[in-house]
Amino acid sequence: MSADLPQHWPELADAREALRTGTGSGVKVALIDSGVDISHPALNGVALTDDIAVSCDGVNLKIEENDSTDVYGHGTAVASLLLGEAPGIQLGSFRALDSSNHARSFVIAECVNQAISRGYQVINCSFGCRGLPRYVMDYKEWVDQAYLSGVQIVAACSNIDAGIREWPAYFPSVISVRGIDCDRSEFFSRKGRMVSFLARGERVEVPWLNGETKTETGSSYAAPLITGKIGRLLEAFPDMEPSLIKPILTVLADPV
Repeated sequence: MSADLPQHWPELADAREALRTGTGSGVKVALIDSGVDISHPALNGVALTDDIAVSCDGVNLKIEENDSTDVYGHGTAVASLLLGEAPGIQLGSFRALDSSNHARSFVIAECVNQAISRGYQVINCSFGCRGLPRYVMDYKEWVDQAYLSGVQIVAACSNIDAGIREWPAYFPSVISVRGIDCDRSEFFSRKGRMVSFLARGERVEVPWLNGETKTETGSSYAAPLITGKIGRLLEAFPDMEPSLIKPILTVLADPV
C-alpha cells in the first residue's frame, strides 16, 4: 500500500540556478494595487492575463474590467519591477487602490478572492494597513484562505519601521519584505523576525503616470523583487509543496 509523501526539498544548487536564470515562465502572479498602465514605455505593451477593478459606490461592491488604467501610478511602478525580475510570468492586475493610494479592506479582500478563484499562485501586496485592531480579522480571513489554497502572499512592511505591525505583512504565513539600500540582485533574510526578508527599496527609479518616471523609496518596491524570485522558483519546481517556499527562500537569501 502506497501513500502520498510530501515533496522532497529541492537541491539548493538547482534552486540557486533557478533564481539566476529563470524567468517565471507560466507562473500566475496577481498584483493588488492601483492598476497597471501597459502603455507606459517601461512596460512595452505587456499583456495582462486579467485586468480587474474592484470598487464600492457606498452601497454595492463593483467588479469591472479595468481597461489598463492606473489611477495613481504605484501599480505601474510595482508591475515594472516585478516583470524586470520575472519577465515570463502571467501577470494579472486587480485594482483596489484609488487615486489617493487608499483602499478599503473589503475591496482588497475581494481582489484577493478574485485572484485565488482565477488560479493565481502568488499575490503581491505592496501596501499595508496600520489601523484599528478590528481590521486585523478582515485581513486574516483572506490571508488564511490564501494559505489553505496554497497561494503565496508577498507583502510590504511599514516604511517607518519594520517593527510596526502592519497587515498583511505581520501574519506568519505571509512573506513580508522590507526595503533597504542594496543591489537589485541581492536579497537577505532575518530569522526570528515577522518581517524576515529584505531587498532593494531605496532610491529606485520606476515608471509612473503619463509615461513619466520617478525615483521612489519604500518597501513597496522591494516586495515585487521577492515575488519575482518566487516566480522563478515555481517555474523550476512547479510541483513544490507551497509550504516550502518561505523556508527555501530563507536558505537561499544572504543572512543579516
